Amino acid sequence: MPTEQQIIAAERQALMGLLANVPLRSIDENVLIASWNIAQFSDKKKARALQYIADICERFDIVAIQEVKSNLQGLAKLQEKLPGHYQILVSDPTGNNERLAFLYDKRTVISTGLVCEIAYNGTIANPTTFQFQRSPYCASFKAGRFDFTLVSVHIAEGSSEGEVGLALREKEIRELAKFIKKEAKRAMGSVFDPDFFLVGDFNIQTSADRFFKALTDGDEPQFVMPEGMDELATNFDQTKTFDKIAWIPSDEFEFTGKFGVIPFGDVLYQEAGQPAKAARKEVSDHLPLWAEFRVTELEHELDQIINKGS
Repeated sequence: MPTEQQIIAAERQALMGLLANVPLRSIDENVLIASWNIAQFSDKKKARALQYIADICERFDIVAIQEVKSNLQGLAKLQEKLPGHYQILVSDPTGNNERLAFLYDKRTVISTGLVCEIAYNGTIANPTTFQFQRSPYCASFKAGRFDFTLVSVHIAEGSSEGEVGLALREKEIRELAKFIKKEAKRAMGSVFDPDFFLVGDFNIQTSADRFFKALTDGDEPQFVMPEGMDELATNFDQTKTFDKIAWIPSDEFEFTGKFGVIPFGDVLYQEAGQPAKAARKEVSDHLPLWAEFRVTELEHELDQIINKGS
């Protein structure tokens, strides 16, 4: 009978096999961005689950984490299980007492100093304005020569409130896309780069539904995502297309064509006596979603300047 330590070691080894499908990280050449709704992430996560979460997060340059509860002890314990070069940025609690966080490897990605939440200003005459149920969290980073802004979201689910709740979900997505497009245009030539990535749990149930169209419709510039990601299931049972990584195209970076999810439930909590889908309860009901981007090399950057307008 194997000990618990041996069981965990064997499952971590199997998890490494799943993670082998993720491209290798290369400083100043590529950046691996992941998004993960870690359900009810608080101090109640057990050490075994935290170890598996750490093993997954360590595979990426930066991970946008949704559904961090107001108690930050779970996030602190996760950082303890990671090498010392991992840094964390975390938002204030908003709707449902949830925070959003960015976990990043400072050897490959650095924070450029911009950190904010998206909210709208009213006026004295008209103080009532639209606000998100959970304020989107933004931070600017630099990987090699490439600087970019990452926007992490957990869009309102709303289905328990009927059409009113569904309308809120759709409005949140539309307002968010409109806001970021406006900021991308305004940021041209400013201190912070206008390259925006929008990641997180959008609660988009299926490809091409009204909520998906709320993200991809509208004025230029348009958000894009890899062909196939609109149909990629990201919940634990792999039946819903909740999570997305989308971006506004730019000459500053190139999508490599590689993306996917980590179906950790296939290899974790598999020993005899574990209830069915124990990994869902212990780790999360969402799978980590990732995508790889190539950072523009100096030679390419100079070519763009020389050939501009030709």
